[in-house]
Amino acid sequence: MAKQQHDNTEISPITNTQSVIVELNEDGMESRICMDTGYTTQTKYKIGDEKVISEYEASTSQLIRDLKFTDEKLGQYWYLTTVMFTQGMIYPEGTKEDWKWVYAPIIQISKKDQKEYPVPGKPGEYYETRLGVDVAEYYESNQFSDVCKRVGVAKEVELTELDG
Repeated sequence: MAKQQHDNTEISPITNTQSVIVELNEDGMESRICMDTGYTTQTKYKIGDEKVISEYEASTSQLIRDLKFTDEKLGQYWYLTTVMFTQGMIYPEGTKEDWKWVYAPIIQISKKDQKEYPVPGKPGEYYETRLGVDVAEYYESNQFSDVCKRVGVAKEVELTELDG
């Protein structure tokens, strides 16, 4: 379980506002997320650590790779986040030139429809929920905090832009 630092907000290298939440897990790994943009980074995403970067990038979408942000000051790469939680999933979708944030809710599958959703390798077992991409809500690329507020994973906070 990650624990937030006491003074847990820092300046975003992307927006220059105090909107980055910093968390430290038990292993000493630090993660950061910019609540303005949806970009995230971890201690292990170091510039120059090609093994870790190539492993991560092989497991993510082309869009996330295309929109990677290089933070020279921190010495790390930032990537658009994908968040899975009990109510649904938030993820980016589109192309580098035209993309949006998507919220797809978790939907209960009726007993009669469950037969259409078999659990692979488990005969006679069926999923009871599914990701509702067919009823997803779309938000502009600059509305990450809005989609987070919509699903209850963020609250309204006053952000201060700093003179740079």
